[in-house]
Amino acid sequence: MSSFQDETSPMKRHKTAKSDAGGTKTSNASPRSYIANATSPDSKLAPIVQLNVGGTLYKVSRDTLMRYEDSMLANLVSGKWKEGEGDDEIFIDRNGRRFEWVVDYLRSDRVYVPSLSDQSALKDEFDFFCIDAEMSKVSVVDDFMSIEQLTKEIKAHKGIIEHKKKKIAAMKESYKLAGRFANAVDRHGTFMEMTIEKDVDQDLLSKCLLSRGLHLVSYASNETGAPVVNVCPIGEKHHFL
Repeated sequence: MSSFQDETSPMKRHKTAKSDAGGTKTSNASPRSYIANATSPDSKLAPIVQLNVGGTLYKVSRDTLMRYEDSMLANLVSGKWKEGEGDDEIFIDRNGRRFEWVVDYLRSDRVYVPSLSDQSALKDEFDFFCIDAEMSKVSVVDDFMSIEQLTKEIKAHKGIIEHKKKKIAAMKESYKLAGRFANAVDRHGTFMEMTIEKDVDQDLLSKCLLSRGLHLVSYASNETGAPVVNVCPIGEKHHFL
C-alpha cells in the first residue's frame, strides 16, 4: 500500500479528512495548486488503479479516474505523485459505499442513488474529490419508486375509507329502520315498506338489518323516485320469498 511521505501530494493534503461528521477536517482546496512541485515519472503507468476506500477495494481504470483533470483523483493517479506510480493499492479515508457512486458518475456521467440523503452525501464526496459534478445528473431512485408506491397506497386507502363510510351509513340507516319498524309494527303488521337515505349500499344495509333481527325483502324506488325497502322479521322471511 502506498505511503504518504510527500508533504505536497494531494493524498497528504486530504488524508486526515474524515467522511463522518465530528471528525478532523482539513481544507479540501483543489490539489491543482500543488502540481507545480511535482515531477512526471519515467516509467509507464498501469492502466488499472487499485484503491482502498475506507476498507472497500476498487479497481478502476486510470482513464476513468482522470476524467476530471483538475480533480484530486486525477492528480493522484496522473503519475505526478508517487502514490499513483506503482501497482500498490492507494488508501483513501472516505466512505467506501459512496465512492461506488463517485466512480459510477465518472464512468457514465450519471448516477442513481437510493435516497435524498444519499444525494446530499454524494455532493459532499464530489466536493472532497474536487469533482465539478452536475447534480442534475444525480437521480434519486426512491423518488420514482416512492411516488408509484405511495400512489398505490393512497388508492388502496381511499377504497378502504370509502367502504368504511358506506358501512357507517348502512349501520345508521339500519338502526333508523329498526326503530321505525318497532314503533309501527302494531299498526302496519310485520311486512313494512320504508324510505331510506339515498346512496345507502343495499348489500351492507341488508347485513346490518340482519343484526337488528330484520330481513330486507326487496329494494326499489317509490313514485317520487325515493329509494324504499320492504322489510320483515327474520323469522317470517319465508312468507315473502
